[in-house]
Amino acid sequence: MILEKEQILRYMRHIILPEVSGPGQKKLLESSVFVYGSAVKEASALIYYLAASGIGHIYCYFQDRNGYELLVENVRDLNEDVVISLIDEKSWCEGQVKDVTPIEGFVFRILLTNFKRKDSIGQHFSSFKKYEHFLPTLTIVENGWKGALCLLNSPEKLDSFTSSISKEFLDNKLEHRECLSEVDGSILTASLLSTYSVVEGIKMCLNIGRPLEGILYSDLSAMEFKVIGYNDIERLTCLLLDNAGYEEGKATEHKKFADSKVLIVGTGGLGSAAAYALCLVGVGTIGLVDYDRVEISNLNRQILHSASRVGMPKVDSAHFFLKRMRPELKVITYDTQFNKNNALEIIKDYDIVIDGVDNLQTRYLLNDACFILKKPLIEAGVLRFDGLGMTIMPGESSCYRCIFPEMPKPGSIPSCSEAGVLGPIPGIFGFIQAAETVKLLTGIGITLKNRLLFFDGLNSEFIVSELWKNPKCPLCGEKPLINELVEYKFVCDNNN
Repeated sequence: MILEKEQILRYMRHIILPEVSGPGQKKLLESSVFVYGSAVKEASALIYYLAASGIGHIYCYFQDRNGYELLVENVRDLNEDVVISLIDEKSWCEGQVKDVTPIEGFVFRILLTNFKRKDSIGQHFSSFKKYEHFLPTLTIVENGWKGALCLLNSPEKLDSFTSSISKEFLDNKLEHRECLSEVDGSILTASLLSTYSVVEGIKMCLNIGRPLEGILYSDLSAMEFKVIGYNDIERLTCLLLDNAGYEEGKATEHKKFADSKVLIVGTGGLGSAAAYALCLVGVGTIGLVDYDRVEISNLNRQILHSASRVGMPKVDSAHFFLKRMRPELKVITYDTQFNKNNALEIIKDYDIVIDGVDNLQTRYLLNDACFILKKPLIEAGVLRFDGLGMTIMPGESSCYRCIFPEMPKPGSIPSCSEAGVLGPIPGIFGFIQAAETVKLLTGIGITLKNRLLFFDGLNSEFIVSELWKNPKCPLCGEKPLINELVEYKFVCDNNN
């Protein structure tokens, strides 16, 4: 047997992906990653998704270690297969690791740095050049709502990139300007790009898909993604420093962020990431709706849960995690199935609703209920290596039924339990949902209203397409046919 019985259950959603399978998961468990971060808080999402995915050895170096003990405790409870340990400063500075367990399998490293800490960029890069053997390096640089990720998979790319970016970012002429929004987007950018880096790390380990080529620049305030050449660091610097689009004082016209109330329907892969991020950025109240119990097969992607809480209601497990992370957060739980009889009552007191459900029946019901109550709905869905997302503003934008007018026939679209899903993919879209929520609450940036974001993780592509309201939409069209909530029968073949 390639994997133990409990490991097969834990990584089932990976194993049923032909690109991964049992041998692939075993290779991930034998692989190692070195994580270099400015602070534990900024790198926590990265560590959680590395552990959930089954990267067997995680070695960390942080300049600010505040919160490391809790992180380690959570990681070990999330996945006992994973070894996590700190690299001591001497070994790190020498570019060597002498006092850790033997390393087997694929080895790579991830650098996550904040632009505000300019000194860390040159320090990390100079240490990388002291390694005797080249290690593929995923580098993340974030500056508020903007950031960049690149894969340096050859010594030549590493040398060229590090020399260029160190010069640009350490140039005294470049002055960081604070984001004018009420909430700094740094934690959202760091979480999104670091989770995406886990996808690229897995692809490297297993030699699947098309690796990221060039530097991926992201601007979550406008939800824009573009690839820049390795040698065009000057352009990247200008993009990261440009604060165009942030209007001073605009956020004060909106409800105070700390008083906001966000409802998350579903506490699985999408809901876990969205709740995690919203907790960190300071949302006042989070409502959680789910009637499932934690299962071992959830843990490859649902970072709010853990092995010790298997069998516990998911809303209670999520409540425990979130309150431990931020005790002053108000968490309201609904351990119930979301249906037409309770939908309007649950939704009515919240400012924004996030769709984290895993079935189409509830997705249509949620779309209809939010339209009736005029509540913004942040929509996302994932399967295998792909995901899509949109923001629905009732009466202003296209709704879910505009894009998908009719419920697909049962069995026509495979579920996550049938087709599988790579663990970090729901995390990417959960963080996108959190970013959209923050923008709506603060009034900054450009949302995915009337836009559809598609991500192809296997081929490293983000695509944003324009959407339009469908005048024939049965819900929000010129002659609506749906005037009340409709309950679709939940079809669940083969106990999936």
